[in-house]
Amino acid sequence: MQGILCGLGGRARSWIDVSNRKGIALTAFVEPSEEQVEIMLQHHEIPKDQIFKSLGEAIENSDAQFVMDVTPPHIHELVAMEAFGAGLHVISEKPLSDDLEAAKQVVRAAKDAGVVHMIAQNYRFGEMPRTTRRLVDEGVIGEPEQVIISFFMNWADSPGSHYVTQPFMLIKDMGVHHFDLMRYILNRDAVNVLAHSWNPTWGWHQGHASHTAIFEMSGGLVATHHALGCSKGHNTTYNADWHIAGPEGSITWEGSQIFVSHGHKTEKQGQRYEVEHDTLPEGGQDAIITEFFSAIEDGRQPECNCEDNLKSLAMTFAVVKSSQEKRTVEMAELLG
Repeated sequence: MQGILCGLGGRARSWIDVSNRKGIALTAFVEPSEEQVEIMLQHHEIPKDQIFKSLGEAIENSDAQFVMDVTPPHIHELVAMEAFGAGLHVISEKPLSDDLEAAKQVVRAAKDAGVVHMIAQNYRFGEMPRTTRRLVDEGVIGEPEQVIISFFMNWADSPGSHYVTQPFMLIKDMGVHHFDLMRYILNRDAVNVLAHSWNPTWGWHQGHASHTAIFEMSGGLVATHHALGCSKGHNTTYNADWHIAGPEGSITWEGSQIFVSHGHKTEKQGQRYEVEHDTLPEGGQDAIITEFFSAIEDGRQPECNCEDNLKSLAMTFAVVKSSQEKRTVEMAELLG
């Protein structure tokens, strides 16, 4: 299959690299900024006659079957709609959109067009989430009832970047990764959330760089997400540290390790052991690309399809709304 890469910013480089590894033919590129084109050409050899200023031009001058969208979030709707109109499949960087109503329109349009639209939520394709999902499914700790996720990171410290200047970026950009992991690992959807966000006095972000969000998930499970984006002490990994508690024990993520603990300290059979990560044939962007093309070939919707991903995206909007309005927000208010 031939594809169009839309957007030649920094993230495009990794998508070109993975396309080369996977033998995917990118035959047209879209970038309106001459400056950005010149920067990209310093890193990758792209024929200039394959670079276009608009997606429409690229579609007219190529035989592409899909679009790889690595444009900024506010452009995702425009790219998706134009691609769907031409009958092209789309794989897009997260988030689905920076506007919830726009995201809903994209989901409806993808369904009407009968195309595959996948959002690149790369975290869930790693060994730790896949292993932990298996452990939960196997009932190793019984039915989980409480989850605590802690993320502490010296995050987004480039002066002037949109991560620093725009509001609620920690929730919107990092939170969506962890919220999507919640849904994937626990195989549950959020019901409601109560959140509080703020900016620490030492923080360098203009928007809030810290929050606590308490989600009620389907089945009554409670998941709490703590995050600090201007940590100056001990940092977690980008996956965060996790504690999943059930009636028969707990599963914890500690750095890059997974532990299972059973029993109470007063019980002789109490034990704690490390779990080796399940070996995966590939992860991250490589696994995403494989899933995308498999879905097209099989005539099905992929994991992380736009309709499913809308639920993860809505969790970020619910956290922001709860923080602003200082009340519990029901997911049904946003998703209907």
